[in-house]
Amino acid sequence: MSALHKRDKRHDMFQTALQYINLHDLKGRRISFLCGDAGPLAIAAVISYKFGSCDANTLPDYRTLGNRLIELISKMEDSPDELLYGKSGYLYALLFVNKHVSGKDIIPSNHIEKVVASIIKSGKQFSREMKSESPLLWQWHGKIYLGAAHGVAGILYMLLQARIYINANEIRSFIKPTLDWLLNQRFPSGNFPSSLNSSSGDRLVQWCHGAPGFVSLCVLAYQVFEEEKYLKIAQLCGEVIWQRGICTKGYSICHGVSGNAYSFLELYQVTKKPVHLYRAYCFMEWCALERPGTELHRPDRPASLFEGTLGRIYLAEQIIRPLDAKFPAYTL
Repeated sequence: MSALHKRDKRHDMFQTALQYINLHDLKGRRISFLCGDAGPLAIAAVISYKFGSCDANTLPDYRTLGNRLIELISKMEDSPDELLYGKSGYLYALLFVNKHVSGKDIIPSNHIEKVVASIIKSGKQFSREMKSESPLLWQWHGKIYLGAAHGVAGILYMLLQARIYINANEIRSFIKPTLDWLLNQRFPSGNFPSSLNSSSGDRLVQWCHGAPGFVSLCVLAYQVFEEEKYLKIAQLCGEVIWQRGICTKGYSICHGVSGNAYSFLELYQVTKKPVHLYRAYCFMEWCALERPGTELHRPDRPASLFEGTLGRIYLAEQIIRPLDAKFPAYTL
């Protein structure tokens, strides 16, 4: 293949990708990776870097896209702290770009530090207001959610992934004690409430609310703090998921069986025990067969990554390389 043909092919691939990303229709209201402008900008910046400047007149440069991503900080103080819509989702986007645009650090360290500091400051303030035993606490829509999508688990997981930008004293005095407080909120079953003082009880076992969203956090805490208790809790969560993780809500990553399968992949990665891989394959099989009557709640967005078919496809592609699998838009 000639160099010119390669260049034209890369140009066409870039243009197709940008059509899906649709940078022209960004709303400028939300800053998160999954539900805001940060996601399209971050992905476009990485694509631009990977494919190179095939045509400087028509393709945006990754540095320009990076600057647009940086400018979103102007919306930060009006944003919540959680992952799907807020600052933690913005933090993921920044870390994602710097990871995949290797050696460039187009997002300056001091910018990431500002985002981290804002999340921690908010957590301290709300904790004081609530007179909480936890040094950090956050709310979303009037509730103190505990899980991965909107709650403390997801925020802590993102902060621990950004730990090189956090003062060691902040980690020791605020993040780790908050983690320990959070893990003490477990039900006797080993599952977790969706929110503090939740009226729904020990019911939900899905990534967004319940034990599956805590496996990533506990595995990372075990790797960072080197304390066996965190790995033990992650494994107990795995048992809850194996017993109760076939969700009637369907096959999605957010609140279905695909998302729960990732818990077993994460446990396999850290323990190398085949039982976890076997369980991941069992959950994948359930998703692939799509038995009649097992999806009682049709997704609002049936084709989407977090709610729909694309999540299953993503899991199927990743499960063939289980040691490299990563929960999308969550694990770096």
